[in-house]
Amino acid sequence: MKLFRKGSRSQNVTGLHLTPRVLAAATIDQQRGRRPRLLAARCIAVSGSDDPADALAAALPARDASVNLVMAEGQYELLLVEAPRVEPSELRAAVRWKVRNLIDFHIDDAVIDVFEIPGQNNRPQGQAMMYAVAARAREVRDYVDLVEGADLGLRVIDITEMAMRNLASRLEEDVRGVAMLYFDEDHGVISVTRQGSLYLSRRLATGTAQLLEDAENSYDQVALEVQRSLDYYDSHFGQPPVAALSVLPGFAAHEGLVQSLGDSLSIPVAGYEPEAVVAIETELPDEHLGELLIALGGALRQEEISL
Repeated sequence: MKLFRKGSRSQNVTGLHLTPRVLAAATIDQQRGRRPRLLAARCIAVSGSDDPADALAAALPARDASVNLVMAEGQYELLLVEAPRVEPSELRAAVRWKVRNLIDFHIDDAVIDVFEIPGQNNRPQGQAMMYAVAARAREVRDYVDLVEGADLGLRVIDITEMAMRNLASRLEEDVRGVAMLYFDEDHGVISVTRQGSLYLSRRLATGTAQLLEDAENSYDQVALEVQRSLDYYDSHFGQPPVAALSVLPGFAAHEGLVQSLGDSLSIPVAGYEPEAVVAIETELPDEHLGELLIALGGALRQEEISL
């Protein structure tokens, strides 16, 4: 997923994740053949009355940073659609036609991007699926103006699910497949990736607020949704069962949820440990660690941008 390409002015890359409540920034040095180094990490609480430009200036005082910006859930729509049988050059136009009735804003106001789902060779002809991402052009433009107005080099605009994929791809278990959970206050996201490819993503109604207020029922509901997702993955993609479930930290119920899921599911369950995938050369924030890791996932993007 890549909505824009811009020039790079720095060897370091900053992942930036801006949600309605938090601005998170993670700067890494990622040289080929070497383990990435996390050089800086910053989370700043924001509210609807705050100027995001002020928060951005506080989070990124350096003005030569190259930025991979990760859009928050709710600022775009991730849609599963039947893959059009057209030439690659016509793919986005064909998908644009397919999603026009699936989004809650006019298609003329939409920015559309697509990415394929591997592992569908066993599906009957004409039933291969792919993901489409739709965002309001005005909101994407606001992101571009925000970053460029701060004199930062915008490399790519990405989405939360692809940042999760980047985090999962660094785990040893990714060879066989990894499921991952991320929660913000209002909802959760489960993804299933294997060998650097995103196969499945689903939004969960349970967020950190519910996990704290009604832990037992919330844990059971999350376990049920994870199992449903794993069953779907097993039955639709012809891949071996995933090797593990990784739960991004950053909320008070994290340890309890990990333990409960470990008792309920038949696969190993553990909290995501950034120390296992990057060399941490800065202090991690005590709050909003989940958002910070999504920013880190944005910075870890490795694909060449072709759009």
